[in-house]
Amino acid sequence: MSTTRSPDAAGGAPLRAAFTAFPIACFTLTLLGDLAYWATANLMWKNFSAWLLFAGLVGGGLAVLAWIVAQAVRPVRPAWIVAGINVLVLVAAFLNSLVHAGDGWTGVVPWGLALSALTILLMLVSGLLGGTASRR
Repeated sequence: MSTTRSPDAAGGAPLRAAFTAFPIACFTLTLLGDLAYWATANLMWKNFSAWLLFAGLVGGGLAVLAWIVAQAVRPVRPAWIVAGINVLVLVAAFLNSLVHAGDGWTGVVPWGLALSALTILLMLVSGLLGGTASRR
């Protein structure tokens, strides 16, 4: 039997899970908004995506703070690869937010759309690796 505890075994795991779910939803909806903008060229979708990116980044920052507090209160050996990928998710989302600050079509197509897809891909990899780490 392994002596390593799951990250969910630390105190405050439900709070961290709640903070983690919000950016996942926001970043996923950002990709859908970008796809809708690509299909319709209606600026409303670009604006929705920009606000969703902002909300997801704020939620991601809160999730990072909750993780740091949980580590300070009741430290567990974290899966550093998953933590690193989660940081890459926030970096990709931040870069995507900067791209979405551009005007009109060039604010989304092609780089905003690509960064939205990359953010989702990184979240999927993090989820798969995180699920594997928590089962050990």
